[in-house]
Amino acid sequence: MSRTRSLRRESRADYGAAVSSWRPAALRLLAAVGTGALLAASQPPGGLPGLVWIAFVPLLLALRGAPGGWAALRLGLLAGFAMMAFGFTWFVFLARTFAQLDLWVSLLLFALFCLWSAVPFGLWAALVRGLQGRRWASVLAALSFPGIWWAWPAVFPFSVALGLAARPAWIQAAELGGVAAVELLALLCSALVAEAVSAGRWPARLRLAALAVAIPALSWGLGTLRMRSLDDETVRTVRFGLVQPNIPLMWDDKQARLARLREPSAAAQAMGAEVIVWPENQYPWVLDRPLRRDFSDDDRVLRLHNLPTLFGAGSLADGDAHGFNTAYNLGADGVVRGHFDKVHLVPIGESIPLVDPEWATQQVAGLSHNFAGELPARFVVDPGPPGAGASPLSLGPLICYEDVVADFARAVAAQDGGIEVFVNLTNDSWFGPGSEPWEHLALAQFRSVEHRIPMVRSVNSGPSSAIDRSGRVVASTGLRPADVAALVPPEQLVVDVEIGRDTATWPTFHARGGWLLVHLCQVLAAIVGFAQLRRRRR
Repeated sequence: MSRTRSLRRESRADYGAAVSSWRPAALRLLAAVGTGALLAASQPPGGLPGLVWIAFVPLLLALRGAPGGWAALRLGLLAGFAMMAFGFTWFVFLARTFAQLDLWVSLLLFALFCLWSAVPFGLWAALVRGLQGRRWASVLAALSFPGIWWAWPAVFPFSVALGLAARPAWIQAAELGGVAAVELLALLCSALVAEAVSAGRWPARLRLAALAVAIPALSWGLGTLRMRSLDDETVRTVRFGLVQPNIPLMWDDKQARLARLREPSAAAQAMGAEVIVWPENQYPWVLDRPLRRDFSDDDRVLRLHNLPTLFGAGSLADGDAHGFNTAYNLGADGVVRGHFDKVHLVPIGESIPLVDPEWATQQVAGLSHNFAGELPARFVVDPGPPGAGASPLSLGPLICYEDVVADFARAVAAQDGGIEVFVNLTNDSWFGPGSEPWEHLALAQFRSVEHRIPMVRSVNSGPSSAIDRSGRVVASTGLRPADVAALVPPEQLVVDVEIGRDTATWPTFHARGGWLLVHLCQVLAAIVGFAQLRRRRR
């Protein structure tokens, strides 16, 4: 009997030890998931942007108890995976609609997409684990994250701080160092909160907590002051008519599609619009290159209105197997004043790597393969109908997700003569009714802050919008379904856009050299990582 009792006591002791060792590991896993969930919950639509400031705290606390670099890597991967899984579910709709894949295949691809996007989290977490106990560890951790994040080749380039765009006062630092500056502040705030929680004495905790609170408070206060100063810079106002045709995907009725572009254009002109913008690639026919003027038959663009019009279409040169995704600058007199071929093509959707594009497009109906443009373009338009006499306006065209590629937007802004307004032509219908169109809009807001010029966005099924120089969305339509079985009427957004400067006369600090911040962060992350590897080898 005593032997049996002894065995039971030993068994209970072993079980207690196992539970004691398992419990911290489970808490660390939950903390990593918590960071991903907080980041996802901060994102549009309807997110809580303030969560960005504390989102990394659970992961940073979990890394303090991680037994080593590999464990930290796994925690970081879990945090990144959770953020993607909670915040980017639109990927499943895209795979189902665009590639017409079965649900299980779409879910598998979604899991791979989440894992790929989580790799920078894992690498950063391993680096942070190696910094524990080092002087200035919090600052080094904050500086390293943008360097690792933006060095990784992302399928959909986005910022972990995109939720802050819902409160534009919090993103004004982008004028100095781009989106990396905003991310750096958010990471530093989280790092200080984690330090405060872990500090042994209350005075140290209070000091660290005060520093953490000061970061979002100062960002808000200084950002608000900067926005007010910009409101006093208006030189003139131009009224844009943004056409949102709500054309269903792969709809074959070309005349009906064209009518959905023309009718809102005429309505916008009747409402006083001076410049019309159509979405990406919605003109229903592929156009021969070069296009020199509008058509004279029933296919013409300026049939119901006579305003300068930026419109998107596929274009193809004689003898070429593939075409371009093109934006045209059509004058009110019907003469094409310029064109821009999309430079950054969507992988798989517009550019098919590794395999024969002809074979791939035969296998999946939604696939296409285009040639990429080589250079940015600058469109000059004369607002209003012929003879209106308005001063010329310089525009920087961006197609699709080129408005989230900071380096390309900077190249557009840096052209000779500068630009006064970014113009984005987009079709986000492929992503369905989920969060992607709103996330896309939030990322575009950073470009206006970085260069202090407004942006107008014509999006096939919404949200079409106007963004001012402070990154505020001053007008927007809703997100509509793009379904032949449930047709939504076309619409137009007519909005007065305030113009205060051009990018040649008034380049921002970011344009002049602040964009180097992300590269400095990359150099720092590489130095810290290399130093840790050397220590381990020794």
